[in-house]
Amino acid sequence: MVHGAGGSTRTWRKQVDAFSKDYHLLLIDLPGHAGSAERTLQREKYDFEWISASIWDVVDCYTLKPIHVVAVSLGSIIAMQMYELRPRGVASLLFAGPIVSLNVKLRFLARAGLMIAKLIGFRNFYSLMAKIVLPRKNHKKSREIFVRESKFLSIEEYRKWTAMYGRYLDDTLRKLFSFQPTVPILIMVGGQDHLFLKPTIQYVNRFESITLEIVHRCGHLVSLEKSDLFNQRCLDFLRSFGK
Repeated sequence: MVHGAGGSTRTWRKQVDAFSKDYHLLLIDLPGHAGSAERTLQREKYDFEWISASIWDVVDCYTLKPIHVVAVSLGSIIAMQMYELRPRGVASLLFAGPIVSLNVKLRFLARAGLMIAKLIGFRNFYSLMAKIVLPRKNHKKSREIFVRESKFLSIEEYRKWTAMYGRYLDDTLRKLFSFQPTVPILIMVGGQDHLFLKPTIQYVNRFESITLEIVHRCGHLVSLEKSDLFNQRCLDFLRSFGK
């Protein structure tokens, strides 16, 4: 299970009980986030390939069998990068609110993010992004969780992640979402996800075998806002072709 930007393994707390009845779970804290925040990471710059390869290093400690990768938001990009690195190592991909492309506004924020964050402060920048991505009243709890978990990142980690978005995010999206993986894919996206719903539909329409479900009255973080529905749909999807 791969969380999103500024998140942590705690953002999967509504999934753990439901999924662990049938599956062994491996919840990853991305570099600099929550459980990994106290480690001194010597790497000066991050990129999606290195992060994904690092997750595979952890997976290899537990199993060499193909795995199901469940990811939310930015985690979907890392999951796709994991698939590109080891296509035979992935059994299926399950995404909540994936990021498959950027509109003009988000492309600007990604490229100018480091400069903006330096001007207003990195934590203020993440709070700003939370309000942009999750603007409605019924998104409040998800927005609060996003901001709360991001506080575990040090300023140096904010810098490295924000810099990575500016250098690699747009090109990485074009590369990873220009083709369809050969494994089964389930995508659940909120009907109120004003930034990512349309590009997700466009992506799915290019590859008919992808399963898409639009969740009404829900924003970007489907796994948090509509956790019961997300859990049930994911488990039904997984059980349809075995463990």
